[in-house]
Amino acid sequence: CGDLVKHLNVCFVSAQIRSSITTLLFSGRDFSWTRHLLIAALILAFNNMLVIFVPTIRDIFGFIGASAATMLIFILPAAFYLRLVKSLPFSSWQKIAASIFLVVGVIFMIGSLLLITLDWIHNPPGSGH
Repeated sequence: CGDLVKHLNVCFVSAQIRSSITTLLFSGRDFSWTRHLLIAALILAFNNMLVIFVPTIRDIFGFIGASAATMLIFILPAAFYLRLVKSLPFSSWQKIAASIFLVVGVIFMIGSLLLITLDWIHNPPGSGH
């Protein structure tokens, strides 16, 4: 029963990811079975590569957490503010502060992901850290 749940979960998540990729990259085009199957195959191949090469879910959670948390806390609020507030000029202190917040968020995200990647390289699984 557990294997059935895992396989169905991959199908449901894969359908949402495939739909998002199709909308982002091919929004103006008609439906194509070739493109549909190619995107599905790439998603499943990427999923299998993660299963094979990433030894623990802790590593996946760390990578996703570092990127998603930084996006939610720093990058997206600043980007939305800069994009949506049209009444203030870009030289106002609010927009300058939002721009700084955005840049600092990008730096934090790159730094976090770099440190996680360096940890993977220098402390491989099973090394006892």
